[in-house]
Amino acid sequence: MISQELAEMRESLAYWEDRAQRLPRRSIRRRREARDMVVRWRARVAEAERQVYGRGVLGAILLLVSERRMPLATQRAGRQALRRAAQVTAVVSLVMVTLVVAGLAALIDAVV
Repeated sequence: MISQELAEMRESLAYWEDRAQRLPRRSIRRRREARDMVVRWRARVAEAERQVYGRGVLGAILLLVSERRMPLATQRAGRQALRRAAQVTAVVSLVMVTLVVAGLAALIDAVV
């Protein structure tokens, strides 16, 4: 069972993440405050999860089994890895398309 304190920490984190997304662009100070609070609450939640479930792979497995979710730090790292993979895929695709177009242009130039 999830501890009440950890649940409240997750609610606070969700609040600040939502606030950071909802604030208008012109609210620079409030957005900065919200981003700072998101960073703080992520660290607090990650540490609380480590205290409740333990560190390392065993802690992640316990959290996954008991709550059917990955630790916060693992979720964030996974999202970053997916973003990087998408960026690399886009760059590689662009290079491949450029090479194909250049090859076709060279072929047409050689034929004509």
